[in-house]
Amino acid sequence: MTIVSLTFDDALDCHLDTAVPLLERHGLPGTFYINLGSDTLARRHRDWQGVAARGHELGNHTLFHPGVAAKPWVSEGIALEGYTLDRIARELTLANTFLTILDGRDERTFAFPCSNPWLGQASWAQRLLVRAGLDRTRLVGWVDRLGLDFGSSRLDYTPAVAERFFAARCGGIAPEQLPAGPPRRYQIRGVEGDSLDTAGLLAAVDLAVNRNAWLVLVFHGIGGGHHLSCDREVFAGLLAALAANPQVEVLTFLDGAKRIWG
Repeated sequence: MTIVSLTFDDALDCHLDTAVPLLERHGLPGTFYINLGSDTLARRHRDWQGVAARGHELGNHTLFHPGVAAKPWVSEGIALEGYTLDRIARELTLANTFLTILDGRDERTFAFPCSNPWLGQASWAQRLLVRAGLDRTRLVGWVDRLGLDFGSSRLDYTPAVAERFFAARCGGIAPEQLPAGPPRRYQIRGVEGDSLDTAGLLAAVDLAVNRNAWLVLVFHGIGGGHHLSCDREVFAGLLAALAANPQVEVLTFLDGAKRIWG
């Protein structure tokens, strides 16, 4: 039986208004990664409590959803370049505490904001490549191979995640990149579902079945609500197909991880 987990990032209104009703129409659970600074959480925390009470998972997505300073929505206070390992660890712990107040659960999974496990400053050479618009070229790899990491304070905070969570989801991949075999427990790759049509999403399901792989789908908006979004009817078509497919079992991200790691 192939496991499929449906995950949703950023605690959006459309998750409560569109995704959850569609999931429940088909009797399927979802995992919602909550950043505690979300306006929707502040306004509709009782709705989120109800979502958790009905069997959906609320996962940790940090307090403030930090990102790299180059992103236009990132202010100085949440730029990962200014984070320390102690700061992110405290933020993860506090977010877990608030989520436990919300849903009463003490076991949690995590999704890296923007799929980025790194904090601190990149090297001078890497920063120059970003400013020159060359940060997506092979030159980045050459900087690493040649040891030109002067001025770097970058740290992978995955160890802090591993201390606090049962499992964690990271970078989005295309369906054809879905790996066969067991994933890395704290770097589980999710397939980006926002830009796919129903045929593309169902092709990803078929590929997971053929490769005996755990398929984790990553969504943001459902029928709008985010600049990354899956069409409502596309999403509804996926759910109907999953509910009718005897080869797959839809589980929350936590329950899927427990099938693998007990």
